[in-house]
Amino acid sequence: MSENKNRQDEFRYRYPHKVYGSLPGVHYGKSLGTGDSFAGFANLFDYPDPRRLDLRASIRDNMSTGREGYLVRRYQQRSPINLWLLADLSKSMAMSNVDHEQLANLAQLVAHSATSYGDNFGMAGFDSVVRHDVHVMPTRQRSISHIAADMIRDAEPAAEAGVEGLIHAANMITSSSAIVFLASDFCCDIEEVDRTLRQLSRYIVVPVVWKHDDVNHLPSHAGWTEMRDSETGERRSVWMRPSIKKRWEETMNSHFEQLTECFMRHRVRPLFTDGNVTGEQLTNYFLGRN
Repeated sequence: MSENKNRQDEFRYRYPHKVYGSLPGVHYGKSLGTGDSFAGFANLFDYPDPRRLDLRASIRDNMSTGREGYLVRRYQQRSPINLWLLADLSKSMAMSNVDHEQLANLAQLVAHSATSYGDNFGMAGFDSVVRHDVHVMPTRQRSISHIAADMIRDAEPAAEAGVEGLIHAANMITSSSAIVFLASDFCCDIEEVDRTLRQLSRYIVVPVVWKHDDVNHLPSHAGWTEMRDSETGERRSVWMRPSIKKRWEETMNSHFEQLTECFMRHRVRPLFTDGNVTGEQLTNYFLGRN
């Protein structure tokens, strides 16, 4: 019981395309090597590996062609990929129901799952700029899950409002094959998201969308209430009426409808959440269950 409690959470995934690479991994590759996916026969003298000699295939080939020779089996090499996390550290994320702890837990989950599969993990933080203090180049280092989580927990608050650093963080991904987790509350200009998804179009993108519950906390009756801008942090008192609350709810619903349409245009399936993301949630996501 205690062993299961202390066990690090992880999720299962599979890259849908063939990967080019010579290093061993778990994803189907394009290169020939020591894999388990049969890729045809070759002449022993072209590929001198007698361990893969196939006598039956050699005899059939000699009888059909009238030539003498030996055939060996060739296999495709399984190769690794990179898992990237683009982490939103903007003021909106810090001042809403989402906090750095939930983002750090996601970084630890993705990093641990990647290294367990023999894949690389990379991370780029952003707010109004690229956060060089929250940056990890792709690595298989076993301890990277704790290092990445601590980077997010120890990150300084955003200096300015905005998420203009998102597109620059996306430009830092130069991997040939990658799954990119884009973690944010997406309370920003949809055009910023659209530009980023165009930039990441050759990768598998997994948007992890934290939905705000700020509107639900507003009083349903008329009266004064204190509001705080999620980006600037400015506080002000507002005379709250049911009509204003309804208008804000409609605005938020409209924003997320536009966001969903943006994802659909780029054939990207988001994962909506309002708390910690678990390995089971991500496993179900990759299995197409959510």
